[in-house]
Amino acid sequence: MKVPRYFLTDILIFWLPAVIIYLFLRKKTNSLQKKAFWINLLIWCPVTFAAEYLYLWADIWNFSEEFDPLLGISIFGAPIEEFAFWFGAPVFYTMLYMLFDYLDRKYWHRRKYAR
Repeated sequence: MKVPRYFLTDILIFWLPAVIIYLFLRKKTNSLQKKAFWINLLIWCPVTFAAEYLYLWADIWNFSEEFDPLLGISIFGAPIEEFAFWFGAPVFYTMLYMLFDYLDRKYWHRRKYAR
């Protein structure tokens, strides 16, 4: 059995770090930040879903089992690995933004700037 490198790469680059960042931030974020996170995902995940099918329709890329074996699960003709990428990227980058925001507030802008 060949190893699905593309799928594993998506998991290691996007999903695993996002889960680790989430575990770090879950008690440190307020309800407004959590709401903003979910609103952001509600916007970006459908956009990435549409982008995937636009790129497939325009024949910008295709998938080859010779180079990288796929899991064999498809959603409307697109392999599940693509959705691990397209849905993983917004989650990861939003979590990374929230982490940098937390670190900025906690360590770099501790002082209150008075005018």
